[in-house]
Amino acid sequence: MESNSPAIRLVKVSKSFGDRKVLDQVDLDVKAGETLVIIGRSGVGKSTILKHIAGLLAPDEGEVWVEGQDVAKLKEDEVNELRKKMGVVFQYAALFDSLTVYENIAFRLLRDFKMPHAKALEVVRRKMELVGLKDDLLDLKPAQLSGGMRKRVGLARAIAVEPEIILYDEPTSGLDPVTSEAINDLILDMQKKLGVTSLVVTHDMHSAYKVANRIAMIYDGKIIGAGTPDEIKSSRDPYIHQFVTGSVDGPMPIR
Repeated sequence: MESNSPAIRLVKVSKSFGDRKVLDQVDLDVKAGETLVIIGRSGVGKSTILKHIAGLLAPDEGEVWVEGQDVAKLKEDEVNELRKKMGVVFQYAALFDSLTVYENIAFRLLRDFKMPHAKALEVVRRKMELVGLKDDLLDLKPAQLSGGMRKRVGLARAIAVEPEIILYDEPTSGLDPVTSEAINDLILDMQKKLGVTSLVVTHDMHSAYKVANRIAMIYDGKIIGAGTPDEIKSSRDPYIHQFVTGSVDGPMPIR
């Protein structure tokens, strides 16, 4: 991929589930090394975009390019290789309840990279330190952790594979304000320390303003605006203005 090419590019991507069109001719670029935040109401297709990038869904129409490869045209083993360049932080962390903290963070190292346990343990300890977790948590199960700790474990798992791209699905959802702020700081640290390309899906405007280099809003299946945080704050688009200000008066129906 050329150095000036976007790390991620969606070209006229459409996706329907039954009669419901979730994505409608979506165009989106994410530059290498930037943090792009996608905002929008629940159910408008934000997470569907992430699933297309990760190769979990194929578009009905259009193209999804990641690191210069058209994901929908790749064979299964090629998609698996591409995923080795990605880390995903799922909503509510999505940890394996039956596995320890170590086993959760090391999961892909052991399964996909066939790393010996001794080496994996070294990596896990480094990543835990990077996200502010002590290694005395290694043998605990997710049920023994707070929500914020589970999010940190999920982030450590995502960065354990040294990804070039991190996908965050509602990273602050369900967290108290103090813990949410800590997660925002971690997202910023990952970009600063690791130089990763990040795509963050959220409806939390405080988080979006803090971590984003650029923000894009999706509404009615389309990207209706994109720009810097300041440009989004001052947007005159009535849909964007209503969403970012939390106004109940505006063009978007209350659901």
